[in-house]
Amino acid sequence: MAWRGAVALAAGAVLLAGCDWMEKRDPPQQQSKAELAAAQRDRIRKACASEGTYDRLKELVFDEAARIRKSDPRNLDPLAAEAVVRMEDPVVKSRDEALNVTVCRGRFILELPPGAENAFDGERRLTADVEYAAQAALDGSGLVYQMDGAEPIVYRLAAFGLPGRPMPKIVAVPQPSAPPGAPADVVIVEPAPPKQTRARRLPARVTARPSFNCRYARTGTEKMICASPRLAARDREMASLWYALMARSDPATRGHLRRSRDAFLDRRERCASESCVDSAYVSRMAELRRIAQGD
Repeated sequence: MAWRGAVALAAGAVLLAGCDWMEKRDPPQQQSKAELAAAQRDRIRKACASEGTYDRLKELVFDEAARIRKSDPRNLDPLAAEAVVRMEDPVVKSRDEALNVTVCRGRFILELPPGAENAFDGERRLTADVEYAAQAALDGSGLVYQMDGAEPIVYRLAAFGLPGRPMPKIVAVPQPSAPPGAPADVVIVEPAPPKQTRARRLPARVTARPSFNCRYARTGTEKMICASPRLAARDREMASLWYALMARSDPATRGHLRRSRDAFLDRRERCASESCVDSAYVSRMAELRRIAQGD
């Protein structure tokens, strides 16, 4: 899921009407430092708390639940379509300008639709205290998110609709439209002054931040991606495309997109080199576009 910059203003500035092009004009008013700082703070707030952010975080928990259950995720699709994410007390925890990463925390609330409570011990709300990071995609198409702490929700979703579990009838309820922009009560934690310590060289893997959490990297390929800024950027690019397509696709297409993921992961895990992994991502993005187009 904001986050795009306009680059075409200069080209349009030379197209003047009539004879006015000879008139002396005042230079465009420059934004003050205070205005630039306010705009930056607003972008940071939206990265932590906006309708687009919550849609991405919802996709994260349902995608992880589908991955854990390792079976046809179609039973999850009706639940994902009607569930709504809220965030209590969202806080901007930190900001890394060099990596363009915003780290946030808050209480993640998944509001379940009527009928779903029969599969969740009568509960209509699943909650977890989470920390989530937003980083710009390589192609400028938006932000890619990763999240820690949502496991209590993910594992309960993974068990939804499995054999031996009740499969309730989900009731669709019209959701009120959220107000545009970020909530006004997002807190930004100001960083403490840095301590005077001897400079030390950080390992290269710190600069590599893919769309998944490297703390849980298990396979050789996942560790390769976490150690390579180039592959991490490619992974974020693919994740950004994935979420964009999921957001605008119908339920049947979203199910097809999810079901195609296991085959891609199998192909990627057979790679023994960075070039192979990179090619796997390029092929996967082409595949995602074909599925979204109905091919």
